[in-house]
Amino acid sequence: MVELSIKRPVFITCLFTLIIIAGYISLKSLAVDLFPDVTFPIVTVQTPYAGAGPSEIETLVTKPIEDELASVSGIKTLSSISQEGLSTVVVEFNLKMDIKYAEQQVRDRVAKVRNKLPDDVKESIIRRVDPADQPIIMVALESELPPAELFDLADQTVKSRFEQVDQVGLVEILGGRKREIKVELDLKKISDFEISASQIKNSLGASGKNTPIGKVDRGDKTNVLRTLGEYRNLEEIKQVPVNFQNFNRPVTVGDIGQIKDTLQDETSRTYVNGKSGLLLQIYRQSGANTVAVADNIKKKIEAINQEIVGKGKLNLVQDGAKPIRANVDDVNETIVIGILLTVFVVFFFLTSFRSTFITSLALPNSLLGAFILMAVAGFSINIMTLLALSLAVGLLVDDAIVVRENIFRHIEMGKSPKVASLEGTKEVLLAVIATTMTVIAVFGPIGFLQGVVGQFFKQFGFTICFAMLISLVDAITMAPMMSAYFAGKAHVSIADKELSKNFFLRPIEILLKKFDRFQTFLEDSYVKLLEYVMKKPKTILFIALGIFVFSIFITKYIPKTFLPPQDNGEFVVTLDLPPGTSLDKMDSVAKEVDKVIRAFKEVKQSVLTVGNNNGESNKASIFIEMVTSKNRKVNTSEFKEIIRKQLKVYSYANPVVKDQDKVGGGQRPFTLNIVGTNQEQLEKEAKFVLDSLKNNPALLDVDTSFRPGKPEIQVDVDPIKAASLGVLNVNAGNELRALIEGVTPAVFRENGKEYDVRIRLKEDQRDLKEYLENIRIPAINGHLTYLKLFAKVKEAQGPTTINRQNRIRYIQISADVAPKGPGMGAAITDVKKLLEVTHPLPSGMSYKFVGQAENFQELLVNIVVAMGLGVIFIYMVLASLYESFITPFTIMLVLPLAACGAFYALVVTQGSLDLFSMIGCVMLLGIATKNSIILVDYINQSMQAGMDLNKAILKAAKNRLRPILMTSFALIAGMLPVAIGLNEASKQRTSMGIAIIGGLVSSTLLTLVVIPAAYEYVERFRNWSSKMTAKVVNTSEDHP
Repeated sequence: MVELSIKRPVFITCLFTLIIIAGYISLKSLAVDLFPDVTFPIVTVQTPYAGAGPSEIETLVTKPIEDELASVSGIKTLSSISQEGLSTVVVEFNLKMDIKYAEQQVRDRVAKVRNKLPDDVKESIIRRVDPADQPIIMVALESELPPAELFDLADQTVKSRFEQVDQVGLVEILGGRKREIKVELDLKKISDFEISASQIKNSLGASGKNTPIGKVDRGDKTNVLRTLGEYRNLEEIKQVPVNFQNFNRPVTVGDIGQIKDTLQDETSRTYVNGKSGLLLQIYRQSGANTVAVADNIKKKIEAINQEIVGKGKLNLVQDGAKPIRANVDDVNETIVIGILLTVFVVFFFLTSFRSTFITSLALPNSLLGAFILMAVAGFSINIMTLLALSLAVGLLVDDAIVVRENIFRHIEMGKSPKVASLEGTKEVLLAVIATTMTVIAVFGPIGFLQGVVGQFFKQFGFTICFAMLISLVDAITMAPMMSAYFAGKAHVSIADKELSKNFFLRPIEILLKKFDRFQTFLEDSYVKLLEYVMKKPKTILFIALGIFVFSIFITKYIPKTFLPPQDNGEFVVTLDLPPGTSLDKMDSVAKEVDKVIRAFKEVKQSVLTVGNNNGESNKASIFIEMVTSKNRKVNTSEFKEIIRKQLKVYSYANPVVKDQDKVGGGQRPFTLNIVGTNQEQLEKEAKFVLDSLKNNPALLDVDTSFRPGKPEIQVDVDPIKAASLGVLNVNAGNELRALIEGVTPAVFRENGKEYDVRIRLKEDQRDLKEYLENIRIPAINGHLTYLKLFAKVKEAQGPTTINRQNRIRYIQISADVAPKGPGMGAAITDVKKLLEVTHPLPSGMSYKFVGQAENFQELLVNIVVAMGLGVIFIYMVLASLYESFITPFTIMLVLPLAACGAFYALVVTQGSLDLFSMIGCVMLLGIATKNSIILVDYINQSMQAGMDLNKAILKAAKNRLRPILMTSFALIAGMLPVAIGLNEASKQRTSMGIAIIGGLVSSTLLTLVVIPAAYEYVERFRNWSSKMTAKVVNTSEDHP
């Protein structure tokens, strides 16, 4: 291929021109998103049941659904949350499960169990969990309109307009109150008229419908017949008959209740920057380009504002595409700066514009070529692929540097450019192939990691492999071809070159001359150092061993966590008062807290939500967006700590300051489930763990999902008395629910809009304890029986939330990870020690880490597997290329030396051993061997030419020092922007750059002395093994 490229320059030029054009087209076609399109094997089933408490939700809704789903194949974990008004069942399948098939199985089973659920339970909402299944835009609608008209404006106009935007999926309305027609029954009147709520429900439902009758043929025409029964005004609802008085005149709805044109019950309130408003959350369709959809929505906001002038105004509250743009822009900036720094390094070493240009061509060729393969593989432009490309910048020129530097050296020897290109490339061809294949051997396995972490890093690993393959092709085709035709006939050393008189060039040439002299000094000094090393190899090896052992020791001082804190300028504050707290009380406290937070100049805006649609009036959440990092002196973590301290006076409201989750789990970083069948024992053990972890230095805001019971009024039915009176328990429950919570048997349509018609008792009559004497329940014969004859009403406490895992209850302990603490790994270790050694859980109980805590443990396993496979694959690649089982050991001695540099760098910079730095350590396996290969390959070539070992080492040291330093400095230059963290979007990834640079520095410096020191011992072992092998072969031949 090398000879072909030199003989056919036009063909090579056309080939790479085609790669550049196709790469640019591929780049434009790739979708842009924050994360890769990962399929999570999780399906959720949400079933609303308004007015039902957690215990009833668990018994009537959650358990039947769980029992039906338990037999579905491929389930890993079946968990559920039963809370007021809502059942949520989460089905997690094995990763290999076809999620579409799994989802269909869930749908079929839920449909099957539907007839076992209460009649007025709403349809279950079933959907797959998508890490990108978060609202991409949040919009506030501000208006002076009355609440009902405001909701109609949002529902009928604004929402429908957003739904018309291409690739918009779901549009949700938060807050606001929809118009509702209420039929408020008078308890005394329905009792006097012997009418039950069930009768009224049936009558209203039957009267308010259009009924198809059939069709009649009339000559050559066919007429469809139907009765028109829909309610056209409120008077028609009032006149609906529900019974007859003494079989004489009908008793109408108006006789027993009052018709009110009002609003739905208020379950939540929303405030934007302290002002009451209404929010709309907009989701994209699965697989859609988030940035493109967000941009289209923002254009639609402008159009809608023009349409609703005088009625209201839309304001953008949260842009989910903002972090995507920030990350994409940051990585693009990192790539550009990395390229410039790399080119700068190459120029300083080669001191030639032509050589620098030829070498640097590898960057655009490889990057654009990688986009072609990314498009073929179905990848997108996301944080993982862009991070891969930014880290690959320094790697991509390595092969071209080695080839071009060797050609450069041959030209300095007086050879013609064509001869120098051919011979110089062939001389390092094996080394170039070996270095590239070792990098691919490391990153290939990353693409096959298991679990959630593996899915996220698949595109990362393969993208680097794509770029490296293109760079290898460039190094053995484009680099020699360009060197043969465009490098010039001869190269004049910068040391022998006269200084230019040009005002701009002269300072550069002076600097280059000094750097050239410095290179010469380094080469001479290095040779002298090696002469000492060859005399004292054991001393050098023991020093290297000591450095490595000490680096392992200091790892205990490096915080270990899953993800480092991100300075994204967004976080959430949650509040909850005792269960049963009124919405007004929660509203008062939450607005006060919101005002305290908004008083800080670092806050750009806040969105306060009090209560929720499930009726949990004791809860509130505040979304905080900070001003840009340029306009504040503290980062997000530091400001969160300030807010924590400021909110200590509101400890009665349990304030929790946590990150805004972007991945879709909604959980806090540290999450632990305590599982058991005995509720009393479960509460006791969970409290013990909670108290133990509150003082853990690794955690902040430790909290539990368990709350003291919510006050309830319970109706205790005596089954024997009820049976004797002919009353079924289910009838009693349905009647009471209709009287208290109310039911919606019909709808009222007006101007194309549809509103529920709800029947229930008047507000002042819905106290069961006070009006027990007058409440009557229908028996199976239709007669009404007083509730007091077979039931008692008592006050009690019920659970606020019931969590279950694999149909067993659990209590969840959650916390944030302290930014300056020992890390999540320390917290996990402490919990394991606590629950397995210090205070083992009682029999029948267990614990399980979930969320990021579970992912962290999975990460550790995956990293060990990836590093193990990487080492094995590197060995096999090197053994195959050098046709030797011994040579790879010499090269791979550098691996532990690279790891120790990474650990020292993390300790010095106070970094953490996290997802990114661990991937950086894996990356070091591939890149640390590059220098070792360059050195060992040259020593082997010299020895094969007949040179003795010491002379071969000294010659290799002198001739290979420059390419080794060039590749190392180029890699460090490419990693610098990552390690520095140019803006708030990149700060989270700095640990990766720091680990790689630290490992590169240590591996480069130690490679230059440790490999020569160890080479003699490896050669002795090689000679010994050869003699032993020959002896075994000879013995077998003598004794056939």
